[in-house]
Amino acid sequence: MNTHVTTQLAKSDRHASIVPLLLLPGTVCDERLFAPLMAQLDYPDMRVMAMTGASTAPELAARILESAPDRFALAGFSLGGIVALEMMAQAPERIERLALIDTTPRPDPQANAEVRRKAVEKARIEGMAGYILDAWEKLVSPRNAGNPELKAAIIAMARDAGAAVLAAQSDVAINRADSRPRLGAIAVPVLILAGADEQICPLDAHEELFAGIAGARFFTIPKAGHFAPLENPAAVARHMRAWLSGPNNDHNAMPAADQGATMSESDSTNKGKGVSPTSRKEEVLQVERHDYVDLAPTDRPRGQSLDGFDDIYTDIVDYIIRCTHRIWDERDIGLIYTHYTHNCVLYGTTGTIYNREDIVRDTIQRLVSFPERRGMGTQVIWNGNDKDGFFTSHLVTGSGRHTQYGHFGPPTGKPFVSRTIADCMIFQNKIYREWVVADTMAIIQQLGLDPHHFAMKTAKAKFDAGLTSLDIGENRRFVGQTPPAEKADTSLAHNDVEAQTIEMLHEVFTKRMFGRIAQDYAPNAQYHGPLMKELYGHAAIIHQHLGLIGSLPDASYEIQHVASNPCEEGGTKVAVRWIMEGHHLGYGILGTLGDPTGKRVQVMGMSHYHWKNGRIADEWTVYDELSLLTQVKLGQLADGSGDE
Repeated sequence: MNTHVTTQLAKSDRHASIVPLLLLPGTVCDERLFAPLMAQLDYPDMRVMAMTGASTAPELAARILESAPDRFALAGFSLGGIVALEMMAQAPERIERLALIDTTPRPDPQANAEVRRKAVEKARIEGMAGYILDAWEKLVSPRNAGNPELKAAIIAMARDAGAAVLAAQSDVAINRADSRPRLGAIAVPVLILAGADEQICPLDAHEELFAGIAGARFFTIPKAGHFAPLENPAAVARHMRAWLSGPNNDHNAMPAADQGATMSESDSTNKGKGVSPTSRKEEVLQVERHDYVDLAPTDRPRGQSLDGFDDIYTDIVDYIIRCTHRIWDERDIGLIYTHYTHNCVLYGTTGTIYNREDIVRDTIQRLVSFPERRGMGTQVIWNGNDKDGFFTSHLVTGSGRHTQYGHFGPPTGKPFVSRTIADCMIFQNKIYREWVVADTMAIIQQLGLDPHHFAMKTAKAKFDAGLTSLDIGENRRFVGQTPPAEKADTSLAHNDVEAQTIEMLHEVFTKRMFGRIAQDYAPNAQYHGPLMKELYGHAAIIHQHLGLIGSLPDASYEIQHVASNPCEEGGTKVAVRWIMEGHHLGYGILGTLGDPTGKRVQVMGMSHYHWKNGRIADEWTVYDELSLLTQVKLGQLADGSGDE
């Protein structure tokens, strides 16, 4: 085992205020354990501390503290996590934030002492490679067990450490204290990570860490066992970057989820109503399994810190579900004045609204035609916190009857069902940006109206107001004759599942590799699409996406925002807002557009994906074909080819 400290220092003064990050490796590990992670983090001052020179955790913690800077961030892996907890107990005032990776707060079971000492003796006689190989199936995820480079790297660290270091570190593990009683005293941002296939330090031990530390965030790392920093360094780095950059006293700013993760969150600010800071967990309800009275209760304590929000709201999902219900179903439209900023911008599929008063007027007009309309909250995907602001993506299934004269013309008396997704940016009880994609074409068809007549009526009103949609030349699909980018830009992703979603969408919609759908969707996947389509299986889903591109074969595809949450039904749900820009040059699923017109159109769409067991089980996508038809009509009016 190397005993020196590995340091990566800042190359500019802009990092002068950043505290060093101390990294504590595990048993018979050294700086090579963290090398891939350090490359991904690119943090200006990282120091891997030697885990030698003592045979008890308190002694080892004291020795490391002697050589540590006055203030630092601390991350410990396995045995390093055990020592990190001891350091936190000895010098809490010096540690700014704490990360615990594949570790445990529990004391070593008595029976383990004999097992450990026999393993040390065997390693002295037969060599350190055998020590690793004997436990190999438990050390890494089954999917990584056949990775020769990974195995060689771990064996190399063990050989360099030697049996003497193994013996001393085994004594540290055997004699460690029970850290659980002192977890409640930890008052810094804490990140807890464990490989999804962890077998050495069980996941329920990590749950105990999470339960005992107010404000902690716990994520499992996909495609990883005990050696998560080596098995999936990119996923570990994503969480650590957010942990390192978050505020010192509020850990809520971290990303929301990881692929396939069993993720739990708690709120370090503990601003709930009469709840103990050491026992309270953040509990944000999800829509799918709960009735409205559960999502918008009258007596539920606040489950999430919502500084600046009305007292009635218990979490961000409650806020979205309840205020939407009050505005649209209870017709308390005036609530918009207290829930939208005066200069809120609302982006719709046929235009943009730039102030609160126009949002009030637009809401009234939409409700005039449908006195019986009701909107059912179907799901809410969110991220953020009350310090930096929240982002939500809210899927609503609306239903009603057309019984009054309004923007759809004379009442038809017919019922309808349609989907809408609204993305909101929210700060201190007020929405300041909103994107709304309503499937108006679904309503038009169900009411038996002529979409061409309705689209032309809308286009004519915009044209008379001086608006046109003209061909402005090359779109963003590619520059000149350069082919589409080979790799997706995943900079919007907060975690692995979001990155995988972006990569899948890049393959399908930018590179036109529609076969990727069969790879990433479950064989029995369901597609809930525009016009209330319900499709099943790879072939139908491929045809749906192929048809959209078929209508706009030169279209570019750009992702504007992505967010995700773990799902109570298992897996993770991901929300994506996207834009397509192109020309009506072909035939596809947008049959209402008729023969190709060559007109430039833009599609604003929103999709929710349910990833489960590594594949998409459900997709909900909303875009409005009526918006596209209106844009085609507007283009025809602009060049004189349309019928007025």
